[in-house]
Amino acid sequence: MNFEQYLESKRYSPTTVNRYKLYGEVFTDWLQQEQLDGGEATYNDVIAFMQHLKLKGKSNRTVHSQLNIIRHYFTYLIAEGQRPDNPAAGLYVKGIVRKLPGNLLSREEMEDLYRGYQLQLRVDREKKIMLGLLIYQGLRADEVMNLEAAHIDLREGKIFIKGARKSNERWLPLQANQALELQQYMREHRFKEGVFLARLTRLDASKRNVNNRMQHMMTQLQQLNPKIINANQIRNSVITCWLQQYNLRQVQYMAGHRYVSSTERYQVLNNNDWQSELQKHHPMS
Repeated sequence: MNFEQYLESKRYSPTTVNRYKLYGEVFTDWLQQEQLDGGEATYNDVIAFMQHLKLKGKSNRTVHSQLNIIRHYFTYLIAEGQRPDNPAAGLYVKGIVRKLPGNLLSREEMEDLYRGYQLQLRVDREKKIMLGLLIYQGLRADEVMNLEAAHIDLREGKIFIKGARKSNERWLPLQANQALELQQYMREHRFKEGVFLARLTRLDASKRNVNNRMQHMMTQLQQLNPKIINANQIRNSVITCWLQQYNLRQVQYMAGHRYVSSTERYQVLNNNDWQSELQKHHPMS
């Protein structure tokens, strides 16, 4: 499998595949000129290539884009068994600082939301289950909408999340209180198959119903905590909390991130640490 076929297997759009292929060829042509092989290229070789682009007058933004494709290229080589690591992982261009998630909630704040939601606002079990999936499994809103009864394994106490164009599939553990709520809910509604949190028969209408209930839930949660914005904010908060408890690769799996760089952006640093990280990982001036 070549790089183009690898990208196509990852279900990128034809436009993205073509752009990544062209950028990849810029790097592989340079490797050939330097008599280097992608399977043996090192961190210092990647730095040298970045400096080569800068000397040709390329902007930081262009170098940043090129570096992103290089990371994909090395991931491809790893998948093909041509190298064991990605020398471009964790390397970014100084001046192109990725924005860390803001307005994060603490674990205590999220726990308070879960405890107080049903008690104080007297909501139904379905919304309590939806909130639990956001807070304990860090699901995106669309993942909640696509959840099916067959994806829930109460005997093992875990839940399966399907992969999508930009995310990987994964199994995640359920909290004991979640499992009880789910068991009672499934018994009440006699779910066997189909979209789980949906009471209508048509699939598309069911998903709209879940989406409307999700939006209404966020409005309700703002009564308990004015900081609440949306489901994505909760997910960002969950992933950030996970990184304080688990290692980077574990969190990458739990979050369904296809690339570890997506997980790295959630790492919270204090001001001094952030400055040192900029110098360490953003070597380009």
